[in-house]
Amino acid sequence: MIPRDMAIGPSARFVMLLLFLHSITAIIVSATAMPVAARAAAFVLILLSLGYHLARDVLRLFPDSWIALSLDQDGVSVVTRDGRRYSGQIEKKTVVYPHFIVLRITQEGRRLPVIRVIFPDALDDGAFRELCVRLKFA
Repeated sequence: MIPRDMAIGPSARFVMLLLFLHSITAIIVSATAMPVAARAAAFVLILLSLGYHLARDVLRLFPDSWIALSLDQDGVSVVTRDGRRYSGQIEKKTVVYPHFIVLRITQEGRRLPVIRVIFPDALDDGAFRELCVRLKFA
């Protein structure tokens, strides 16, 4: 079977999850008894985190943002925004749920795994289900 690239697009579910989690974190920080300067620093870090993940995973503005992936017998191949293709191995800690996938890949030449969350609305029709099935048996 020849692997085909599955295009990864922006996910409205992922945007909502990012906004929700960062908002909850900001509310918790505001409810603490930390000094005002520490809370302000924490808010800046929360905003930077939100901006980074929106830019990398939703808007795909960074050169290393994923735009496509394909699974084959040897592992996985990822295409980035700048056109580079990386290959790697799927880690055993990859999590597959019906509503999202936490994909952990060990890329060649990197010690730490690359982790991305993929929601069904980020892939074409049927591609998410195919990815789930192939990851469960990988």
